[in-house]
Amino acid sequence: MVGARTGAAPPRRGHTDAVPDTPPHAEGRDPGGRTTISPLVIEKSAARAVREIPGARRARSRAARARVSGEIVLLKLRIGVLYPRSAREVAVRVREHVGRRIERTTGKRVHHIDIEIAELVR
Repeated sequence: MVGARTGAAPPRRGHTDAVPDTPPHAEGRDPGGRTTISPLVIEKSAARAVREIPGARRARSRAARARVSGEIVLLKLRIGVLYPRSAREVAVRVREHVGRRIERTTGKRVHHIDIEIAELVR
């Protein structure tokens, strides 16, 4: 039918639907640019990692604070410990786990982690 609408545009000459390959000069090359990770993201990640440790809970108010200086992270955590677990043992596990998790997810080095036991939880 002449003049009937099909809803499809006619194909363009010389056009293919294939996605062009990556240019040869760009393969294996870092495109450059800067990636910035907010201290708030690091704080959320640290608070979440605390919950992954048996016997540890994040504190009710501002569970984590992070300071970032270049590639170095300093953390302060406020946690609760389930009674009757050893606060010292839980703190050691939290420090190790949170440090590994932040380093793995951000690529930054955790210099140290201060932990405040804010509460005992039954």
